[in-house]
Amino acid sequence: MMMKNCMDIDECEINPLLCRGGTCLNTEGSYECECPPGHSLSTDGSVCEDVNECQLSDNLCKHGHCVNMAGTYQCSCDTGYQATPDRQGCVDIDECTIMNGGCETHCTNSEGSYECSCSEGYALMPDLRTCADIDECEETPDICDGGQCTNIPGEYRCLCYDGFMASMDMRTCIDVNECDLNPNICLHGDCENTKGSFICHCQLGYFVKKGSTGCTVHPCIQLKCEIGAHNCDMHAACINMPGSFKCRCRDGWVGDGIKCVDQDECSLEDHNCNPNADCVNTPGSYRCTCKEGFNGDGFSCSGKTAGTFLVIKYLPLCVASDLHAQ
Repeated sequence: MMMKNCMDIDECEINPLLCRGGTCLNTEGSYECECPPGHSLSTDGSVCEDVNECQLSDNLCKHGHCVNMAGTYQCSCDTGYQATPDRQGCVDIDECTIMNGGCETHCTNSEGSYECSCSEGYALMPDLRTCADIDECEETPDICDGGQCTNIPGEYRCLCYDGFMASMDMRTCIDVNECDLNPNICLHGDCENTKGSFICHCQLGYFVKKGSTGCTVHPCIQLKCEIGAHNCDMHAACINMPGSFKCRCRDGWVGDGIKCVDQDECSLEDHNCNPNADCVNTPGSYRCTCKEGFNGDGFSCSGKTAGTFLVIKYLPLCVASDLHAQ
């Protein structure tokens, strides 16, 4: 009986079209197709077909769109993004690193974009790039309430009126409380602080003189003693006081000045009579008479017939004082 030998057929050599797009590898009794990256074998196993990665996944090319290519894919990135070196991803472009993004002052980068901004006191122009000074004085006329506003590049300054003081940054005028600053500013009156000024509410007999501050004694009231506009007792002295007067009983009289009664110096032993003299009280005064067997003026008595002497104290009818007399 004759034996037949079987030999392997090299399909890859016989049919060069096998594994088109890939590499044909002959095997014992068959063959295999080896496809390059980005390809897959067709269902009949004869062709390497391109894999469309863009259709296989929605997560490719974030911030861009996927473009399929033979054996691979690339990303076409959105505005504000650029492709990675392998062109299979998109990353943000920091526009601020490129000529400050075209911004005149400040550039702030953001995901896929950027923004220009201005320093305080400046406003962004319609071109969204350049900055212009804000005139705060014109924009807000009352910004320096209590002062005059002066615009300077990027800010402003307040020149404050009398009665106000500038804040540390010179952007505000603060009312000065004159009543706290000078407790004596309304002497003889009560001080009321007002915006930028103050008011003195003067005591009776005082008024605010035009062109001056504080309370001044009224000229008519100042002369009450001289014109007899008082109610002092006839045995009292009238003393002018700022805005008023006071009464004081004369020597030899006691009381509140409005009513004065005689002081009996003899019974009070408030006299200078000699021990050998008798004290005799008189209205507003007293007299000394040496006792029998003595003579003298009553203040000094010697051994002779006593005489009688009257002590008279001359007192002024009205005592005037200046504004500071108490």
